[in-house]
Amino acid sequence: MASADGLGWPGESRLPAVPAGDESHVESSGLGWPQEQPGRAPGEAGQPGAEKERAAVAQVPDQRADDEPPARVRQALSAAVSRETGDRAHGNDPASGTPGGDLPAGGPGQAGADGEGASGHEAGAGGRGAGGRGTATVAAGRDGAAPAAASRPGRSAMTPAEAALAALGGAEGREWPRPRSCRMITIANQKGGVGKTTSAVNLAASLALHGARVLVVDLDPQGNASTALDVEHRAGTPSVYNVLVEDQPLAGIVHTVAGIPGLYCAPATIDLAGAEIELVPLVAREARLSRAFAEYDASNLDYILIDCPPSLGLLTVNALVAAAEVLIPIQCEYYALEGLEQLLRTIDLVKSHLNPGLYVSTILLTMYDGRTRLASQVAEEVREHFGEVVLGTVIPRSVRVSEAPSYGQSVMTYDPGSSGAQAYLEAAREVADRAAEMGQAG
Repeated sequence: MASADGLGWPGESRLPAVPAGDESHVESSGLGWPQEQPGRAPGEAGQPGAEKERAAVAQVPDQRADDEPPARVRQALSAAVSRETGDRAHGNDPASGTPGGDLPAGGPGQAGADGEGASGHEAGAGGRGAGGRGTATVAAGRDGAAPAAASRPGRSAMTPAEAALAALGGAEGREWPRPRSCRMITIANQKGGVGKTTSAVNLAASLALHGARVLVVDLDPQGNASTALDVEHRAGTPSVYNVLVEDQPLAGIVHTVAGIPGLYCAPATIDLAGAEIELVPLVAREARLSRAFAEYDASNLDYILIDCPPSLGLLTVNALVAAAEVLIPIQCEYYALEGLEQLLRTIDLVKSHLNPGLYVSTILLTMYDGRTRLASQVAEEVREHFGEVVLGTVIPRSVRVSEAPSYGQSVMTYDPGSSGAQAYLEAAREVADRAAEMGQAG
């Protein structure tokens, strides 16, 4: 007779005999179910080992182990578990290293098998490694900053921003130039997975850490920028959708990002996925976002970064009409170059008919892997074709950059000493310095 899990249900127990007095070690999750003495059957008498084990478990405090994944990761994993494996997965303890928590021993911010040991694996080039990370870096990587750094007597708790600045060398260096008026930059590329959201979030965090006031507008229905900045974006939450379709004021949906002064976010919800269809019959549908910005007081902001979806639909067109500058992240692989021509053609069309002041101000090379010849060739071709528009800094592949959103943080506060954080810091510095070179700095 076949079992529900397809492994077969034996008529007799195929497990080796259990020594007397050791019944507590028999598990119900094996390949067969013993006919007698199931390990933890409720109501079974004469199992002193099991009673002791249950009593010991009841006395363990309910706290998260260092290597346990964050709550949002556990929720995502549990939602993906199928009904067939649900019973067995329910018994796994992520903190015990059993098959439900497949994480390395080193927790976030610790050097483990997948930690900064992967820093040499983190791209092999492009950014500075994190071999000399100090206490502030580890504290920022673990909990968004620094209860650990603030545990010394007579010192107040450090904020995530203060911990990040301490790990990045402090704020004693020269201040970054700030633009005379707000710079509105659309981050666009119809190719998915090239680092649009990651670049928007980490550039914004870097600029805010150095005194700029930055608003991130999440225009992607997936809401990944909202997730990375730990801003609520469940369905029904007031979001950019309400601004575009229902003419709600932009000021009513802007949230302050916790832990980083001067950083704000206008979230996106899944409702935005239907906005492209709902915008079709509306008048001036390409300029809905531009009109919302015209009614929004941006005099207290230095930068507005608009994170676009991976398409060239109405949402991206709205972003191109609203902004003056375009930042294009390009992954250092061949496929990323194929769609670039179409994106540039769309920008030219918007410039010709809807926004004459639009121009490509910045190209950022992302996911650079110095161990491959292809990455170097792509970077060389992009620089040869676009010249000084391309930033001198390239963003390497980094484990820490990928881990940070699961903790509701940018990599700048999650692990400031990682190669990814250092690279985004230099890229943001270049973006700020270019304002001074173009005479836009105040």
